Amino acid sequence: MKLVGWLGVALVVTFMVGAVIFVFPGAVSGVSSFLTPNGGNPHQPEPTWSSGNLCSSISYPGPGDITCVSLQSDSSVPLWWNFSEVPAETEHGTITVVIYGSSDCINMNFHSFYSAIVIDLKGSDYSCLPFAAGLPAGTTAGVNIVVNSEGDSIAVVQEGSFYALNITSYGTTTFPSIVQWGAELNTTVTYIGTTPGFASCPSGITVGRVAWSEVAFGYHDTFNTIFVDGPVHMAPTNYGYSTEPLQPPDGNANGVGDLYGNETTQTAPAGSCAYLGV
Repeated sequence: MKLVGWLGVALVVTFMVGAVIFVFPGAVSGVSSFLTPNGGNPHQPEPTWSSGNLCSSISYPGPGDITCVSLQSDSSVPLWWNFSEVPAETEHGTITVVIYGSSDCINMNFHSFYSAIVIDLKGSDYSCLPFAAGLPAGTTAGVNIVVNSEGDSIAVVQEGSFYALNITSYGTTTFPSIVQWGAELNTTVTYIGTTPGFASCPSGITVGRVAWSEVAFGYHDTFNTIFVDGPVHMAPTNYGYSTEPLQPPDGNANGVGDLYGNETTQTAPAGSCAYLGV
């Protein structure tokens, strides 16, 4: 691991999605609002929080808690939801998302504080390619997640196979934990330092505060970390994307042909420094 001295060793953790009771209101429509690119404008409007068309059911079990279940599959439009505990700014909640469908384009924004985000992707073959012309720049994977928060943990279980997942984490206090059960999964966590409202993005990554957990059980899975460092903090020398066998401290591989990919850059990817639509 090229950054081991800078980042520290990430610990492997185990997690489970607990049982919950759901209520079943109609899912909010409005796909057109998702199709408006933000382009990284520092004065962009906030997303329309607590809205979208992804959740077949959504409930709020307790203060700061949100539970979303998606039963849709092979949708003719992108599926999205904006999860937030704002404006109440509730802390220490649990946001649970369980997605049963396959062959969809899925996009999620999260804004919360010191909370646990748990996402269970049970399906396979997620893709946004049929909608690429209408989606914001940078929406290239089948599942795209933006986490703009402080002190959160995000646990993602990938039960299916054959798709790419992008997680963009603004700041350095969100801890991602990934379990890849399926095969041919390509998962990327991009760390981007930023200031409130994206007014300065990228703004630098604080030394020593970035960590993650990764376990791959499938075959030919790839786990990537990309560090986008701005001018505020001193980072290691930039280097281009490269891969190597997945092994500690970067992650644990229990399959065959699992890889770890890594890159450090001062150029934010196209379409970043913004939420996934408004």
